[in-house]
Amino acid sequence: MKGQYTKLFLIGNGFDRWQGLPTSYDNFRQYYFEHILEISKQLRIKTEVDKAGNIITPVEKIFGDIFNPKKLPGEFFWNFESSMALLDDQNIALYFGKSYKGVYQMQETLNAALEILRKVFGDWIKSISIEDKETGYRFDDSCYFINFNYTNTLEKRFQVDERNVNYIHGDFSDAESIVFGHSKHPEIAFPELMEQKFIHRIGGDKSKRLRELYLVENALYETDKHVQDNIDDLCEFMTLDGVHIEDITDIYVLGHSFGEPDFKYFEFLVKATQVGVDFNKLSALWQIRNIGIQNMSEAELLEWIQLNIMYTTLHRKTKLQKENISVPKEEMMEKALFGKTNVYTDGDGRVHKVEEAMQKAQDAVHKRFVMEQAARTKEVIEEFCILKQVKQLPGDCCSVLGAADYIDGGHDKRIQNAKWHISYFSDTDKEQIERVMRRVGCTDYKLYQSIDECIGTFRK
Repeated sequence: MKGQYTKLFLIGNGFDRWQGLPTSYDNFRQYYFEHILEISKQLRIKTEVDKAGNIITPVEKIFGDIFNPKKLPGEFFWNFESSMALLDDQNIALYFGKSYKGVYQMQETLNAALEILRKVFGDWIKSISIEDKETGYRFDDSCYFINFNYTNTLEKRFQVDERNVNYIHGDFSDAESIVFGHSKHPEIAFPELMEQKFIHRIGGDKSKRLRELYLVENALYETDKHVQDNIDDLCEFMTLDGVHIEDITDIYVLGHSFGEPDFKYFEFLVKATQVGVDFNKLSALWQIRNIGIQNMSEAELLEWIQLNIMYTTLHRKTKLQKENISVPKEEMMEKALFGKTNVYTDGDGRVHKVEEAMQKAQDAVHKRFVMEQAARTKEVIEEFCILKQVKQLPGDCCSVLGAADYIDGGHDKRIQNAKWHISYFSDTDKEQIERVMRRVGCTDYKLYQSIDECIGTFRK
C-alpha cells in the first residue's frame, strides 16, 4: 500500500526569520524585559528591584546566581532551551537551607520561575503578527510538514493546507500545547529522594538535602522537551494523517539549527528512512528486553536505586562541569548513601572508584529512562490501536510505525534511503549540521546556502 506523501519538510526558526518575522531569541529577550514586571503581577508573583534598577523575579534567582541575582545575560536567551538545563542544584540547596521552611520556599520559587517562563514565552509567541504575503512558492499535497515553530507561516504565506502540517511543539493558538526546553533530563524525578525508600537511614538534615535534590530534579524534568514522547506522538499523528514513512523519498530541512535539544528527532528520522530499518528496534519497548532489569533481585534493585540517587547528587559535576561545593564530610551525599566518600561497593561486595561508580550510575539512569519510556510508548500504541479499531497486535510489535504497517496490511518496502536537502545560514551552521549528520551516520544529504536555493524546485 502506498501513501500520498513522498516529501517531508522539517521547519525550524530560521524559516520564519527568512520571512522577516521577529522570532529570534533576541526578540524574545527584548519581550521578556519589556513585559516581565507586568506578567509577574498578573501571576501574583513577588518581584524585587536590585541596585541597578533591574527587576528580579524567581527566574533570575533560579537560572542565575541565587546568592547575587542580577539581570539575566544575553547568553541565557540566545541559548534559551539549553540554558534551562543549567540549574545549579547545590547552590540553590545551600541558599534555601535545610529547614522544612527552606524546602517549602525552594519549591515555591522553582514553581514560580517555571510559571513565569511559560507565561512570557507563550505571550511572546501569540504577539507575533503574520501578514498574508505572496512568496512565489507552491507545495502540493505530496508534501508533509513537521513544523518545529509555533506560527502558522506555512498556511498564511505558502497556502499549505493545515491538514499537511504537524506542529510537533504546539502552536500559537493553544498556549497549553506549546513545548520548549532542553533534552538533558527526560527521566522522571526519582521519587525515592522524597519518600526515602530503599536508602540507608539518614538523619534529618541529610534527608532534607535529598528532598531538595528531588525538587531540582523535578524542575529539570518539567523543563525537558521529552523528545521521545514527541516522536511517538509524531508517528501516531503522521500515520493517522496518511503518511507512510516508507514512501518518503526526500527530506527538506529549512532554517533548523540542528541544536542538541532536537538531536534525537534527526537521529530517529535518519534511521526510520533507511533501507532495511526495523521500526520496532527504534522503540524503548524493544530496548527494555535487552537491558536486564525486569527480574532484578532485591539486592540488585537496591544497588540500582542507590546508583540512580548517586548520579542525581553529582548533577553539578556531570551536567554543569563544575566542582561540587565543599561541605563537611558528614554532609556529603556519597557518605549519606553509601557510608564512604571515595569508593562505592556494589551488590557483590566489589569496590569501585568514584569514576567507575559514576559510569555505573549513568548506566542505571539510562535504564530507568528506558523503563519509563517503554511504559509511555506502550500507552501510545494502545491508543493508536483503539483509534484504528484493532484489538490485538503481534507479540513482537513494539512501535507505532510497526503497528501501522501491520494494521494497513503492509506498506511498500523502501528501496533506497531518503535524500536530505538542508539549508544553512552561516559557516558555523554548516559545520554544526555536518557534525550532526556524521553523528547519526547519514551520508545521503546535500547542503544549500539559503532556503531559496534549497526549495528552488518548488517555485511557481
